Amino acid sequence: MAPQPQKPDIERITNRYVDAWEAFGDDLFSVEELENELLRKRDPENVPETNSIKNDLYRVSILGLVNWFGGGKYRVAIPPQTEDSDWNDLMENQIEWIRSEVAERTEERKKAKEDEEEQNEEALSDSPERINYDGSEYMSAFVGAQSEVEDQARYYQAALSPKKYDGVVLRAYQDVADSAEELAKSITNDDEMAETVCVYRFEIHDKEMVDVGDHLEYRIYLSETELL
Repeated sequence: MAPQPQKPDIERITNRYVDAWEAFGDDLFSVEELENELLRKRDPENVPETNSIKNDLYRVSILGLVNWFGGGKYRVAIPPQTEDSDWNDLMENQIEWIRSEVAERTEERKKAKEDEEEQNEEALSDSPERINYDGSEYMSAFVGAQSEVEDQARYYQAALSPKKYDGVVLRAYQDVADSAEELAKSITNDDEMAETVCVYRFEIHDKEMVDVGDHLEYRIYLSETELL
């Protein structure tokens, strides 16, 4: 047998609605005022605590039986003995309100998901260029005569992902190839890299000079060897 759905403690919260009607009718009231009325008429042991009354009124207001005006003020929305047609109108209004709120929440989540997907697409489009070489994917890193190992290490730490790349390719103009060579030696020196923020370690896989159209580009392929 399928489990039966449980209802909130409807008896308790509807009793709180009747309490409010009997004590205040159509008048505004606060949680404290309702509590005082109940204490005046009943054994204090049978009167709920302030927070319990507040929670009950809040739940009853969601049902539409009590209107909540903020600032701790409430008013009974409909008398208990009201005609069926007025009760039906009240319930229909509540259903429409709840449906509109559900539709709004659904739209908000849809929009949030679309925004997230758009941000992911933008992040992907902003990802470093990939260079495929010898069957591996390398993250492109342009370097110059003044490039330093610490700056490269911070870049790798922020952008390199083992799931996306097999390593890094240093790309330099032909006239600064010597500088790229010195930088590669530092990057593949574990002791030097240990002094940086980068958790990746590398070894030189290969080197090549590539004609990229209007100039030659020197490339040093650094394969990732381990992740500390």
